[in-house]
Amino acid sequence: MRTRFAAALTAFVLMTTAACGTDVPAGLAEKVESGCPGLLKPETLAVITKGFVVSEVNLVDTNGCQVFVSTGRQVLNVGIVAYSSPEESERLTPMLCESGVLDAKTKSCADDKSGGGYTVRATAGKWSIGASVYEIPVNDDVKDAMLQVVEDLRDSDKTRG
Repeated sequence: MRTRFAAALTAFVLMTTAACGTDVPAGLAEKVESGCPGLLKPETLAVITKGFVVSEVNLVDTNGCQVFVSTGRQVLNVGIVAYSSPEESERLTPMLCESGVLDAKTKSCADDKSGGGYTVRATAGKWSIGASVYEIPVNDDVKDAMLQVVEDLRDSDKTRG
C-alpha cells in the first residue's frame, strides 16, 4: 500500500513539475491555437517573447504564422513549404542559408542576422521549415527555443503528411 501511494505521489509531483516548467502567460495558449494551429507551441513562444506581451498571433495561409507584440512589432515568423520530395527539400532548403549548406546531423542551419534577429532553416521530409525572430533580443534561450520550433514542426501532423 505504501509503495503504491509513494509511486502515485512521485508521478503526481513529476507531472506537476513538467506542467509548470514554462510560464505561459494567460491567454497565450488560446492565441497560439487560434492563430497558429499545429505550427507553434505556446511554451516555446513564451520563451521567445519573454518580457514582451504578445498581442497577435496570425495565420498566414495554412502553413505559416506571424507573432506581434503589444508595441505593434512583428517578432516571429514561422512557415513551412512542401516540395515534391525529401530530396528536393534537402537540395533547395540550403540555398536559403547564409552558408549555403545544412548541418549534416541536424539537417538545419541557423543564421544571426545583421542588425539583430535569428533565422533557423531545416528540412522535415518533403517540407522546408523557416523560423525567424526579429525586433527582440536574441540570447541562448531564444536560440534554443527557435531550434525547438523546428523540432516541434518535425514532430507535428503538419509535416508528416
